[in-house]
Amino acid sequence: MRKTLCLLAVLALVPMVHASSFSIDLSPTGSGTTGVSSSGITPQNVFGYNVGEWHGTWESSSLSGQVGFDEGVLKLQIGAVASNNSGGNFAGLKFDMPSGAASASLQFDIAKTSSWGGSLGNFECKYICNVYGFSDDGESTVIGTWTLENAKTNLTNTPSSFSISLDLSGTDEYASYGLIFNSMETSTLGAGAGMAADITNIRLLGEVVPEPATASLGLFGLGALLLRRRRN
Repeated sequence: MRKTLCLLAVLALVPMVHASSFSIDLSPTGSGTTGVSSSGITPQNVFGYNVGEWHGTWESSSLSGQVGFDEGVLKLQIGAVASNNSGGNFAGLKFDMPSGAASASLQFDIAKTSSWGGSLGNFECKYICNVYGFSDDGESTVIGTWTLENAKTNLTNTPSSFSISLDLSGTDEYASYGLIFNSMETSTLGAGAGMAADITNIRLLGEVVPEPATASLGLFGLGALLLRRRRN
């Protein structure tokens, strides 16, 4: 009878051993690295970064300063001198995922902070985020994507929250991870208009499932301890 009770107690603890949640803050912690790059930031660029270091680029010198990093804030602007439906401004980060992650999502808040220009009525842009898994040799796979069309219209000064569910079906194949935010003009007009947005609370949330061997050893050890205590 005692053995049966101990076994039931162990089985009751299985859900506790089965999964645990994690939360990782990916928001900038400093000024990051910025500069001009007409080709933006590629997944291969991100793979070469140090983990946890933000990098940003603007498409041309006339867009200088339109990507910036403050404590907890990614500042990502876009001006009308950017290429239409290509190019634009970029921010990239390389990060790690906990071993055994069974599910995860990238979450963040974004708010429009300003807009400008006499031709603003005809100006429009979009914001994009792609999340990548990298193999040991740097080959990238898109594991999550998000696009906000008509950002000038759809964003307000009140932060909007978004979540990107990540496909972790190939987790065993990934050695590291990365993300790229991109702001891009979608209207066709001359210079003189643009908008800025702050992206905050960038975080990775998910669940980790212990390896079967680890979970089994933990349960057997707990069961043995309970049986020993019963005998005593």
